[in-house]
Amino acid sequence: MNFVVPVLLGGFSIVTAQIGIGTASPNANAMVDVTSTNKGVLVPRLALVSTNNASPLSAHVAGMTIYNTAANNSVASHPVYPGAYYNDGTQWLRKSTWNDARTITGGSISDPVSLITADAAAETAQSTILSTIPFTLDRPSTVEFSANISTRYTASGSNTAPLSDGAVKLCTINFQFTTAPSGISTTAFFGDHSTSYVNSLSAAGTVTGDVYVNPYAVVTLPVGSYVLNVRGSVLSGTAFRIGYGGGTHDMIQIKATPIQ
Repeated sequence: MNFVVPVLLGGFSIVTAQIGIGTASPNANAMVDVTSTNKGVLVPRLALVSTNNASPLSAHVAGMTIYNTAANNSVASHPVYPGAYYNDGTQWLRKSTWNDARTITGGSISDPVSLITADAAAETAQSTILSTIPFTLDRPSTVEFSANISTRYTASGSNTAPLSDGAVKLCTINFQFTTAPSGISTTAFFGDHSTSYVNSLSAAGTVTGDVYVNPYAVVTLPVGSYVLNVRGSVLSGTAFRIGYGGGTHDMIQIKATPIQ
């Protein structure tokens, strides 16, 4: 049914079952069209209990949008904090924006990894801790781990003598928690990135240049305290020296975006 009612408030009209506020011509694709140059729409402000509790609504309603005024972590696995939330029909979800992201480490021009060398024996895996980073999450978050680590392969006992054995050298850099809340593994590796290197040079020379390895992972983590190791591992059929962090573009970055 199409109908028109008299204007009771300035700029308010209902036209062909649409509502226009501040406009006499609501957008044809909108049920409600609010037009203003100096005012906004103030959504309902509610105090949520937890993300899995519909209260103060009587039930979860998909599409419901509100502004939560409460900070409540009485349900540790489903805390809520002040901010905009929407409901997907089963739970409340926080509307995250780019400025919710927090840089835990990285984002500066400093070099996070000074040169670290290790001599690897033939046919023996050799692991080295490149950096240890403690951090704390005060909200459940999606956490992005990334690194850019330079590697250099030389003869055993030397930082410059080139290899000439023609053997393949394998290198993997990854992440591992050594401290984490219950339910988060402190033995598993994640974010692995691997490279292989071989040099068949037979003449004397000096090694220059670096091979960069880029471990990366995105993990959803609960509230708690963490300690993260950035870890390098190498293996080859012949002995050699691995150098980590000798380049000029090394980087380790951790960014957390709250999800509740």
